[in-house]
Formats: sequence, C-alpha cells, structure tokens
Amino acid sequence: MKNSQEVFESHMLAVNTLNPLKVADDYTDDAIFITPEKTYRGKDAILNFYKEFLPNFDEFHFKTIKQETNNNVVYFVWNGKNKHLDVQLATDTYIIENGKIKQHTFAAITN
Repeated sequence: MKNSQEVFESHMLAVNTLNPLKVADDYTDDAIFITPEKTYRGKDAILNFYKEFLPNFDEFHFKTIKQETNNNVVYFVWNGKNKHLDVQLATDTYIIENGKIKQHTFAAITN
C-alpha cells in the first residue's frame, strides 16, 4: 500500500494527465472534498468536479511553495498559470487512509 507521500505524488501525476477518471481513482468511495464553493461527497461527485475543473489546467505550470507530509496528512501550497488560469496562491490539504484520499480541502486566490 502506498504511503501518504506516494499517494500525493501519484495524485499530482494523475492531475497532469487531465484525465478525471485517473484523478478520482485516488479517492475513497466515500471521500469528502471541501472547496469554498461546495462540498463534494463521494467519488462520483468528486469525479464530476474534476470533469469540469481539469480542462482549465491544460499546459498549466505549477510552482510548489510548500509541500509537507506528516503521517496521513499532506499539505500543499502552490501557484501557477496558463492561458486559462492565473492562480496567485492555492492550498490543498489531503487526509490519506489506506492508500487513498479520504478527505481533501482546497482554496485558491485567482486573477
């Protein structure tokens, strides 16, 4: 089973594919994903989020500000941009259980 850092690294590789099925596969069936706009409950709801969200990340250039893993918690602060998005600051926190994302929070400041 993957440890929390390995789950995070695998998740970031999945995000880079822009394939929502690969990204959603990182989550447990009953995962919770909290954003400022909405809370997504369950893998199907999270998949629907990524179907809308990921197309905006085509040719996106991430810059990691901080990434830290402590036991089952992964904290990620980043920024970046492409022709669709200019993310000034974003943060994700992942709670990992049994090699999958159980809970995830996300917030960003964009231009």
